[in-house]
Amino acid sequence: MKKKILAIVMTACIFVTAFVSTAFAAVNPEIDTEIPVKARFCPGAVIADDSLGEIVLIGNPSSYGWEIKIVGGDWIPYDGEPLDQYDDGALIRYFAANEAGVYAYSNECVISIAHNPIGSYKYDGMYHWRECSECNGQANKGAHTTLDEGMDDAAVKENICEVCGQQRTAQYTGLKAFFAWLMNLITTLFM
Repeated sequence: MKKKILAIVMTACIFVTAFVSTAFAAVNPEIDTEIPVKARFCPGAVIADDSLGEIVLIGNPSSYGWEIKIVGGDWIPYDGEPLDQYDDGALIRYFAANEAGVYAYSNECVISIAHNPIGSYKYDGMYHWRECSECNGQANKGAHTTLDEGMDDAAVKENICEVCGQQRTAQYTGLKAFFAWLMNLITTLFM
């Protein structure tokens, strides 16, 4: 007799649970597609609805969008600003909420902010860089350097950048020569 009562109670619990979860799912928005675990954006890029793949919402949410979180911070709404300020990386997730304030979230995606450099270095008189394959921006940009360590004497004397190999000319050569002449004249006249 106890086994029959226990079986009836368990069956009733299963039916009630199935009914409640079905009714709750009907009003609870769900996100059908999860965003990737990791993604990279170029500096200056923004996250659009399709930046991380298509997000499919089930139900009729009253609000939805992106939330972003910097390391050690709180989740805040992402309003489409350029991602430059997140150069240390961030987490992003998609959310949907119904009128009752019940939220559903995608998985969290770790985003990094960096160019995708390709090809050899390009340079001008002051800097060298590599082009980004996605936005044509300047990746790995830096000032020319010539260090004595590890370079042969000819490279140092010819002022060759150790990163890009460009032979640089001295900056402001005419101005330096003028000041050297002026100092020499002052020294000769007054000393």
